[in-house]
Amino acid sequence: MSEPAALAAADVTFARLLRELQGSLLGFARGLAGDDEQARDIVQDVFVDAWRAARGGAPPFTATGDTDGMRRWLFHAAYVRAAGVHRRGRIIRWESLDANPLDEASHPREARALESLEPEDAACVLLTVVQGFTAQEIARVVGVTPEAAKKRVTRAKQRLRAAYFSKNPRAEKGARG
Repeated sequence: MSEPAALAAADVTFARLLRELQGSLLGFARGLAGDDEQARDIVQDVFVDAWRAARGGAPPFTATGDTDGMRRWLFHAAYVRAAGVHRRGRIIRWESLDANPLDEASHPREARALESLEPEDAACVLLTVVQGFTAQEIARVVGVTPEAAKKRVTRAKQRLRAAYFSKNPRAEKGARG
């Protein structure tokens, strides 16, 4: 394939990825970062990296590339970036000037419960529950074995439930009844 044809194929591949996965990747990043602006920055950086890889013909971003591989690559890149944001957040905490941190509506209970998890555990829950990834795919994204991915999902769901209900005992009563 000639160089102009390869670049055109890379552009088509990138445009398709952007169109198909931007929303779900943003939701994943938002769940990990806990902040809309940081999530947008993460996704933008991930797609810049993907565009560079596609323009360079780097696997899995080839004209005949593996769609599932590209999807895993994007979610892995978002996971790595979000984990870095989380680590830096322990050192420096950025606060939005737009939202009132005391306003419960701007920060739903579900998001606060998700923030109580470590980034690896939050990623596993989001990948399986929201994105529909298998244990094999989660293992590749997070960098663990499939068995470890299954255990992380199970334990993270338990912690998530405990965190959610510790802040809302009435919801637990309703969930049991």
